[in-house]
Amino acid sequence: MPNQSPFDTTQNIFQNRDVLDVDDYQPEQLIERDEQIDEYASALEPILNGWKPNNIFVYGKTGTGKTATTHYMLNWLRHDIQEQSSAVEGSDKKDSNTTSSTNLEVVYLNCEALTSSYQVAVELLNDLRDEAHQVATRGHAPNDIYNWLFEEIDNRNGVVLVVLDEVDHIGDDDTILYQLARARSTNNLKNSNLGVMGISNDFSFREDLSPKVRDSLCEKEILFPAYNATELTEILKRRAEKALYDDAYDLGVLNSSAAYAAKDKGSARQAIDILRNAGDLAQKKDLDTITPDLVKEAKGIVERGRVSEMIGGLSPHGKYALHGLAIASKNNETPIRTKELYDYYRIVCQREQTDTLSVRALRDHLAELDLIGIAKEDQRNAGRGGGKYKQFDLDVKVDAVIEAFKSDTDVHHSMDNSF
Repeated sequence: MPNQSPFDTTQNIFQNRDVLDVDDYQPEQLIERDEQIDEYASALEPILNGWKPNNIFVYGKTGTGKTATTHYMLNWLRHDIQEQSSAVEGSDKKDSNTTSSTNLEVVYLNCEALTSSYQVAVELLNDLRDEAHQVATRGHAPNDIYNWLFEEIDNRNGVVLVVLDEVDHIGDDDTILYQLARARSTNNLKNSNLGVMGISNDFSFREDLSPKVRDSLCEKEILFPAYNATELTEILKRRAEKALYDDAYDLGVLNSSAAYAAKDKGSARQAIDILRNAGDLAQKKDLDTITPDLVKEAKGIVERGRVSEMIGGLSPHGKYALHGLAIASKNNETPIRTKELYDYYRIVCQREQTDTLSVRALRDHLAELDLIGIAKEDQRNAGRGGGKYKQFDLDVKVDAVIEAFKSDTDVHHSMDNSF
């Protein structure tokens, strides 16, 4: 054992670092999302009367406040229903002006790890059941799962609100969305009202839904646009007041963190992550203040981490496609057409000792890279002679991609001689 503890609990920067935790900290008041809050309120207000709410489809890029606003509105909904229930219990039963209380149950499910309607249905069913009556994730007929699910919902005798976050992960299998959104009209429910809320980072997911699902699910659509620098600065101000000591930062530091994030993706998550990492760097260096240079250094850390996270979610051939695009970028050959990029992709596959996919499949993987924000697609028109074609380029720094690939086992064999 050392004579002195290696831990240093002295804090020059943070008075409450948890406030800069995007996933776990829920602010008491949301700012810069008044329009979305009003739209949510309009769609959810029928619940307070025990009526069926509008089905809601929420979409926007990561870090634009979709999940935070959803939790904020659900907390207020529960609060108002509790107030309503207390008022009913304390009122004279003969008072005809007293509104009856509403029985509400919210089932919140993140679909990130789920790839089919069947899996989603099983998870929802198990969320509604107690521990003694859970069902296995396989081995049951889909019709049985749906029947049991609607039986559980109907037994609530009130309003059940199903929230499916990252719903786009279920892909083309939108059966669960149709079943839920049309449950009452198909006579699957008699005693309960069901509302469905789908949340997606994928702007195109709505268009990929079948028309019957789109008409049912998207009764109310709420768009969360990217934040601008001014909005991000205001968000950081509220966080910094509780997270940092007054002397540990100034407005310039907040402006810089916000500007970096606004220029990239307009993500509040990214802006907050940059400020937190800048604070960590200041603390590590035993400084009393966060400097602009530390903010710039933190930006690089956050970007590399974001790229690593995105790469980690790709299939092997998605990584090979990105690897080829990174090589082309490093060689100053981007933007690059798919057929030209295919040569780099083939080289990567050869080094990984795996077969190549078709040009069309490569194009699909490139479209996925564009969707998650790590590459960008540009439609070009060369006129009558050249026709229309697509070009691709990285939408992040190539050095961040290279650094992320160094710790990725799927491209380990081809890294040494690529860059």
